[in-house]
Amino acid sequence: MIILSYGQKLYLKVILAGEAGVGKTSLRRSYLGDGFITEHLQTIGADFASLPKKVQDYSVLFQIWDIAGQKIFENLRMLYYKGALGALMVFDAKKLSTLKKLDQWIAELETGTERGIVPFSVLGNKMDLITPATRDKIRTQVKVYIQTLNKKYKEKGFNVEYFETSAKTNENVSDAFENLGSKIIDFIQFRKDMRRKNA
Repeated sequence: MIILSYGQKLYLKVILAGEAGVGKTSLRRSYLGDGFITEHLQTIGADFASLPKKVQDYSVLFQIWDIAGQKIFENLRMLYYKGALGALMVFDAKKLSTLKKLDQWIAELETGTERGIVPFSVLGNKMDLITPATRDKIRTQVKVYIQTLNKKYKEKGFNVEYFETSAKTNENVSDAFENLGSKIIDFIQFRKDMRRKNA
């Protein structure tokens, strides 16, 4: 686990997870923009990229793993969860069946990190393709889901948040990534405080 001190550089490994076609790669590209470092790992079902950012008072290097959603990569995906400190769970707002699949992805994350659950947020992507009325209906449905998740995970040291995103228009893309970074930093501090309390 990372030990925090102001001024140090933090390497935050985060996972983009969700069904194939929900827009994970487009979200990653939208966030990274120009001047990013990328390594394409098509044969083993993942893309890796890194981007330096300032989060809270820390210099952060996001190490973003965009893992393939196809079932064929299910076993290989577990390799990429190891060491992850957070995740963005993405569903396609045009295809709500992908929202229902997020429980499976969250379970994979919890198992794959080998340290249990870590902070994550839920992203409803492709919002540029959704009418305002449909967006309101989705928001109502997701609100119930988020409440259910928070009942389960709040005592773990973080709240699950929901972002409506569009890789095409950049809506909430930076906010989602940087909120996750802040949530990870708070979670690490929470775990550190808990260990000190229980020592």
